[in-house]
Amino acid sequence: MRYWYDSEWLTGKIIMRLAAGLLLMMQGACATHTSHLTMDRNTQKTVRVIGLPQIQVNKQIDIRQENPVYAIIGISAKMVQQLARQAKRVQYQDENPALLQQCLNQMRAGIKQRLRQQGYIVKDLDMTYWQALSGYRKNDKRVEGVDALLKIDIKQFGYFSGSPFKPYRPGMVMVADLVSTDDRKTLASNVYNVGFDREDVSLFSFRVDYATSVYVADKHYFYKNFDTLLSKAKQSAGGLKFVARVAAESVAGDLKKRDTGYLMVKR
Repeated sequence: MRYWYDSEWLTGKIIMRLAAGLLLMMQGACATHTSHLTMDRNTQKTVRVIGLPQIQVNKQIDIRQENPVYAIIGISAKMVQQLARQAKRVQYQDENPALLQQCLNQMRAGIKQRLRQQGYIVKDLDMTYWQALSGYRKNDKRVEGVDALLKIDIKQFGYFSGSPFKPYRPGMVMVADLVSTDDRKTLASNVYNVGFDREDVSLFSFRVDYATSVYVADKHYFYKNFDTLLSKAKQSAGGLKFVARVAAESVAGDLKKRDTGYLMVKR
């Protein structure tokens, strides 16, 4: 009987290891973005009109702090952590109720301005990305003449602390894809981490294999704990607006038309 028990325990350990290996394989298989795609010179010549649909984003500015203790304790502790995070988001939103929309408006304006400076015609589309694609197929006048759609998906935007020993700092993780309207081919693509400490960003949670980090750390907008952040909520809004401006420049700047070939360098 003892031998049977040990064999069962050993079998369980093997299954756990196989499951862990399968999880790693699934991470690679499920990742939606695996590498940065730049627009080649031939594509640049065919894209003249870019449609900018609504930016996909959560309805609240994210306020969170990671704590490894909760991961060790178990699922119930993680639920408590999620409730605490939501309470902080609500408190911060009460202090800055219009901030998220202000940042989105500023980001859209920045993207449109920069793209137009780079020689593109930009159509502002008051519809989702999927509605724009469907509208193009149905000859919707609003999407008429659009060569490609700039799809922006903000995965995380707000103040984030990597541990109880790190300050809350403003940042954004977003995915930007330029997709042709006629054949839905991805012409350019990148994942951006604007502002967050790259060591704290969980790529797995965003279903991506990489992120291009844009360093915009300004300690003027670092807060040692949530109470300090909340007490200076109005001031902290400047940090998120700054991140939104940098994000707009990063996305539009990647679509800059170049007359010469790309010089590849190691990051």
